[in-house]
Amino acid sequence: MRADAGRRRCFARRIVGLVMLLPFALSACAAPQHLQFETTPEATALAVFDPATVLQDEWMHLPLHGTTDYRLAYLDGHLAFRAEPWNSASGLIRRVAIDVDRCPTLEWHWRVDRLQPDADLRTREGDDVAASIFLLFGDPGVLNDPVSVPTLRYVWTNDRVIEDAVIESPYLPGIVHNLVVESGSRQLGTWVTERRDMAADFYRAFGHKPGDGVGAIAIFTDNDQTGQPALAHYGAARVLCRN
Repeated sequence: MRADAGRRRCFARRIVGLVMLLPFALSACAAPQHLQFETTPEATALAVFDPATVLQDEWMHLPLHGTTDYRLAYLDGHLAFRAEPWNSASGLIRRVAIDVDRCPTLEWHWRVDRLQPDADLRTREGDDVAASIFLLFGDPGVLNDPVSVPTLRYVWTNDRVIEDAVIESPYLPGIVHNLVVESGSRQLGTWVTERRDMAADFYRAFGHKPGDGVGAIAIFTDNDQTGQPALAHYGAARVLCRN
């Protein structure tokens, strides 16, 4: 009970922090700008998350070890989730309902300014990422203590592993598979737009088609293993659905 109460207090502090920062962020710029996605006439775009709709999106704090500092911030005139870990591993998670057969494409904006040089996704001792997005396939249950469901994680890490590599989590083998979207420092300090086929990436990682759609999505930045500084910003994300 005490542990549960502590988690609730921690979650409340994180949400209060985001809520308090929202008016400040919006007042810092008269007209909030958004990074623009490419459009396509063959598909309908549906929002998955957006820093500008943090209250409506009902994010919850997902603590594993300590608390990564998540807050709203403007960077280059764009509203984003700023993530800076302090010897911590925690994320923000929210429920979604994505049918990957009808809506297979995920697009998002992110930026990394600092990443951990000694991180290594292949080992427990090095399992830190500067930025990542978890896709939980199926119903994870209680979000601040989710049950194990097949999970695909898109990551931005150092050049110890090559881009497009699939790496099984050393902590949750068979459950979480990492797919390296960005590797190394080539695009540090730059906003990058990603587009991924979630169904195809799931098949590559798990060897079979997903049995369920995506029931939850999380952003996650950590450095509890290496203790080395990291800094990331997450912009908006959306899915493209076939018309």
